[in-house]
Amino acid sequence: MPPADLYVLTGAPGSGKTAILDNVGPDIRRVAEPAREILEEQRSVGGAGTPDRDPSLFVDLLLQRSIDIHEAAKRWEGSVLFDRGVPDCIAYATLVGTDPTPSVLASEVYRYHTEVLVLEPWEEIYVGVMKRGRCRSPKPWNSRRRSRMRTNGPAMTSSRCPESR
Repeated sequence: MPPADLYVLTGAPGSGKTAILDNVGPDIRRVAEPAREILEEQRSVGGAGTPDRDPSLFVDLLLQRSIDIHEAAKRWEGSVLFDRGVPDCIAYATLVGTDPTPSVLASEVYRYHTEVLVLEPWEEIYVGVMKRGRCRSPKPWNSRRRSRMRTNGPAMTSSRCPESR
């Protein structure tokens, strides 16, 4: 049974996940998006664990970081809100063209609350995401591929940048 107090906030780039996390009350512990951390770390040391250099290594690092954070959060008191979770590694693996099987298997073990908050793209704030180098399409929200991801609750959806198809 998934922990009742571990929640996932997920959605397309530019949907406002970080803005929401930045404004959540002090009684909810927040977990930053691990992909951002991995990218910053790898770029700062000239590492290969980025989607453009070694996609498989990037997804491996991301999955391990997501698992480590999940394990730590199970010991915290109170509610925890994650900016993406272990199941998002399935989407990352699919997006960069690597085998999603390890992420699928991990998603069956590292569970969250059955309700997942999924955000749609938000055009007014998307320019900031484009500046971070995530998606270079001028209007990615106009033409997106939607895919369904299995969770232990209702199905959730994810969006991809058009040029990454």
